[in-house]
Amino acid sequence: MNKISQIEEIESILKNRFEKNGGILSLSNLPFPNTFKDMNKACKRIASAIDNKEKIIIVGDYDVDGVISTYILVDFFNFIGFNVDSFIPNRFEHGYGISLEITDFVKGYDLIISVDNGITAVPFALWCKEEGIDLIITDHHTPKETLPDAYAIIDPKQNECGFIYPDICGAFVAWYLISALKQELKTDTDLKSYLPYVAIATIADVMPLIHINRAVVIAGLKELNASANPAFAALKDHLKITEFKSTTISFWVAPLLNSAGRMDDASLALKFLQSSSSMEAAQNLLSLVNTNEKRKTIQNDICSKASKNLLNAKDNVLVFVGSDWHEGILGIVSSTMTEKYKKPTIILSFTQEGVLKGSGRSIDGFNLFEAITSKSHFLDKFGGHAMAIGLSLKKENLVNFVSSLQDIEIDESFDINNTFFKIDFETIDFELYNILEKYEPYGEANPKPLFECDDLDIISSNSIGKNSEHRKYLISKGNATFEAVHFNPIKPLDVSINNNIRFMLDKNNFRNQEKLQLIII
Repeated sequence: MNKISQIEEIESILKNRFEKNGGILSLSNLPFPNTFKDMNKACKRIASAIDNKEKIIIVGDYDVDGVISTYILVDFFNFIGFNVDSFIPNRFEHGYGISLEITDFVKGYDLIISVDNGITAVPFALWCKEEGIDLIITDHHTPKETLPDAYAIIDPKQNECGFIYPDICGAFVAWYLISALKQELKTDTDLKSYLPYVAIATIADVMPLIHINRAVVIAGLKELNASANPAFAALKDHLKITEFKSTTISFWVAPLLNSAGRMDDASLALKFLQSSSSMEAAQNLLSLVNTNEKRKTIQNDICSKASKNLLNAKDNVLVFVGSDWHEGILGIVSSTMTEKYKKPTIILSFTQEGVLKGSGRSIDGFNLFEAITSKSHFLDKFGGHAMAIGLSLKKENLVNFVSSLQDIEIDESFDINNTFFKIDFETIDFELYNILEKYEPYGEANPKPLFECDDLDIISSNSIGKNSEHRKYLISKGNATFEAVHFNPIKPLDVSINNNIRFMLDKNNFRNQEKLQLIII
């Protein structure tokens, strides 16, 4: 196949991704807020609470999506001049979501609005009824058979909801709520100013970057790069970048914000986003950076131990079990193990009470939530979505739970390595790069093209990075030569010939000169 044919086929494959999912959309294609079930009912109740000066509290979640959802609602109420309180449960003290563990913090309020959680909070909703507190749930997670008896539930995944894109993050749902409230309250809120936050949450929560998610991320990144927000400016300065890209969010910003809820308290991340000056933002960011460094150290330690604690290597869903592993790190360890073993993984740790708690992460194309739902009778708690789950179970149920995973099947035709295209090395140039750039941002459901090429010669191989943890190569074939970067390689490549290499294509700006480079996978 010649160069022109290869480039045409690559673009055809990329274009087809979007045609299968409603085409390439823009903000003008966003459905109206009132297509959400209970949206109008929720807005009228909130408007009544404002008119009557009732006490309102926003209850969030401790991950990036939950923190940003909390920020969006609190900032909206601040803008309209109505004071509300907010509370984000602590992972270690209160567990996940709005549970009976947080009743002491929300007692005495007239209205509770949940963001990014609450769809399974049946006992908490009953407590609210008994206390005479109205509960409005906004969430994006998958409901169970019994819904909480709340005043209103806004969740695109619930039955009878007319919103046609169920796979959006909690912050997007929160954005839709303030969009509807803008109409209900007749305010002049600038909804575009919140798009950077929705974009960050969409990427961080691994939502599919197709349909309206792609539209909001593109618009959000544009607004983010133009924003004078002290927190965003501090991030640019810390990361030494001039613009945010989707990869910047997924590899750097999301882990940084997530570290607060994983290691300490998510209010650290909320406080950073709410910074009102550059000095305050710099100080709050420093706290986050220090927290994230601790997270990395503990994560590496657990990953090392987990590799030795695999229960059944033959299962399609792998389970790793340990004792007193840091609860806040289990999700990211699961992601690491998923990447290492190319299978969905679940990481479980015995708590001091003898209960197993953990997190699971999936591979592209496999719905882990659906797979584990049929095994949930072994579990005490279970929730999540296709790519990520949280769970807990009693010690005596562990053997049966792991045994039940043996009948989970994964389509054998599925390309676990996600190789996108086997390409001729001479085809790589800026024409190809510009076509790839048209289909940004890449992420879940729109993975960045992973190319494969044979018979490549590695001319040089050198260590780079603060601790020499990365490698830089010069790779050649025929008349084509490119620099390549290999981040944290398990097996660094040496100077050699006739190599089969998988890579992504990137652009590097150095001393005002643009050059293409390969990112080795």
